[in-house]
Amino acid sequence: MGYTHYWDYEPDKIDDLEEVRNQFDWGVTRILQALREIELGREDGDCIIKGGFGVGKPMINESQVWFNGNANKGMDHETFAIKWCDNATKWNFCKTARKPYDLLVCVALLAFNEAFANYPGVFSYSSDGEEEDWVEAKKLFAKVKD
Repeated sequence: MGYTHYWDYEPDKIDDLEEVRNQFDWGVTRILQALREIELGREDGDCIIKGGFGVGKPMINESQVWFNGNANKGMDHETFAIKWCDNATKWNFCKTARKPYDLLVCVALLAFNEAFANYPGVFSYSSDGEEEDWVEAKKLFAKVKD
């Protein structure tokens, strides 16, 4: 199978579409802050994420989160993708094989979980990882969430 993260995102469980967008934007802002923190801390200056196919630029904006590891370095695996209001895709998963971009996948899951915390059933996640696999992501998310 491989090391995998799973999530369920059902924005249609919130009646107010603007509220869905606001919460999604909150999560995206935290993901971008975490990415800046990751990049600042890297000595090699090499980006750990690229576009969804492992090349080009990642898409992290008010409409979607779409990225993968760096294919040029062999650090890509499966694409992580969430669209702000995609009623067609509820349950999804991403196998990261514990490659470096896994850190940002974990932060993204934490960010959306926090963003939709007041809306039961809108967002939930699980992982093949143990608690110790999430320590770095939780520290980074705590740093950028406020």
